[in-house]
This record gives sequence, C-alpha cells and structure tokens, in this order.
Amino acid sequence: MVVRRIMSLRILLTLFSILLTSVSLSAEEFAVATFTRGKVSFLSSTDSSKLWKTLKVNDVLKPGDRIKTGNGSKADFFYKETEIRIQPNSDFTLKEWNTENKVAKAYVEKGAAWFRVSNFKKGNFEVSTPTTTAGVRGTAFGVFYEEKEKKGYTCVCEGLVNINGTEFSKGSGGALKEGATELEKNDYKDIITKEGATIQFREKRKEMPMLSRCLPCHKPVGWEDKSFTPDETYGKK
Repeated sequence: MVVRRIMSLRILLTLFSILLTSVSLSAEEFAVATFTRGKVSFLSSTDSSKLWKTLKVNDVLKPGDRIKTGNGSKADFFYKETEIRIQPNSDFTLKEWNTENKVAKAYVEKGAAWFRVSNFKKGNFEVSTPTTTAGVRGTAFGVFYEEKEKKGYTCVCEGLVNINGTEFSKGSGGALKEGATELEKNDYKDIITKEGATIQFREKRKEMPMLSRCLPCHKPVGWEDKSFTPDETYGKK
C-alpha cells in the first residue's frame, strides 16, 4: 500500500510538473496582457463555452482570440520586444501567431491598434482592416478603421511599412475607403513631433477626424483638448 501511494504521488508530481512547464512555455511563445483599463472583453478561441470574459493582466493572446475595448478602455500585450496596444472602442482579432516561423497576422475590424514589432521576419507581421493590409518592414506603426467612413488608415511611426503594395516611411501613411481602388497618401511629419500633436494637427483633424485617435499617445502642444483619456503606458514597458 505504501509503495502504491508513493508511486501515485510521484505520478501526480510528474503530471503537475508537466502542466507547469506547459503553462510556462505558453506564456513564452505568445503575447501576454500587461495592462488593461476600463471595459476590455476577451473571447478565447480555446474556451469551449464561447463566452466573452473580462481580460485580465497575464492573460495569453493566442491565434483566434478576439479583444473588444469600450469607451476610454485599452489593453496592452507584450511578447519579448514586440508590443500590441489596442485602443478604445476597438475590435481586434489575432489571426495567426507563429514564433518559430516568425509570422503573425492580426485584424482590426474597427477602432485602432498600435504596434512595435521585433522578433518577426520583415514583411511577415501583417495587420489588416476591411480595406487595408499593412506588412511591416520596420518597427512601429498604427492601424485604424473608421466604421462611419468605412475607411482604413495606417500611419508609420518608425521604419517602413508596406500598405496594400506601396511602401511608406516614418511620418507618412496610407488610407483606403471601401469601394475605392487608389490608395490615399498622407503626411504626418509636421503635425506630430516628439513633443506631441502640434497646432497644425488641430487644423488637419478638421478634415481627418480619425486623428483624434492619436491624441492619447501624442498630447496637444500649444493647444488644449480634454475629449480623450491619455495613454499612461505609451512609451513605457
């Protein structure tokens, strides 16, 4: 009896060790939530209940998982040096994530998300909206989709990003409206600086309302706007 109990205990300890290793590897292979604010809903592709749950810090983002953020809400995910920051009023899905082959694909159905990409092959980290696809050649960029306009935007913060077959460099970006065939080219160099959003930004926003989504990360300089919630984690790890 004693021998059997010892053997059973050893088996249980072995299984427990395997489980812990599995969880550890899971966290190492995927992006993990490091920050949440407000209402952030999480639909896990591996949850058989198929119920939306509240996203929590340390939750792991896997292929097929979907994130929805409410007004004034956001979520940050990190994988080594790669960052995924999902902004307020957004609907985000991770389509593919393979760290062995260094390939990732994501989809922004509405709202905005910001990315700083490392640890992936050039061009093999793609983010799509209903009208655009951005393939990363550099490191940092933002992707937006405005439902009212039915228009997708991408802006390049660092490096190069290929948007629907056209390359854009830092301080520029592309946009495409549903039904359109020609990619709209935008220049953001004079409206967003290291200090923040300039007065020129305020004027440009009148013709491009989507720029309001940039304010949480790029605070107004020389003018005021209290309609947004500052992103307290932008520029920090």
